[in-house]
Amino acid sequence: MKNIVDEFINTKKQLNQYFNCSDDFFIKPLIENKWTIKDNNGTFFLFYFDSNKNQKESVIVKKNSQPIILKTDEHTMIIGIECVKLAFILKNENQF
Repeated sequence: MKNIVDEFINTKKQLNQYFNCSDDFFIKPLIENKWTIKDNNGTFFLFYFDSNKNQKESVIVKKNSQPIILKTDEHTMIIGIECVKLAFILKNENQF
């Protein structure tokens, strides 16, 4: 049986490579959740619905004055703050 901690570390490294992201973040997978991004005078917010259909929001972190939004064909990673800096993993087809 593989060591679950080693599997987690390797999977997290692969995830960062998938998004071409060199930093390390807490990961919050939201692949089943509906979501959108809104720009409020240059401050970007991620809005998503939790499992109870409550709307949540997170301020999106900027790097070099640009919001950190990393897209692939199927998923988007958004670096935001919800008490701590998080990497939200979202399914593109759920964007509204």
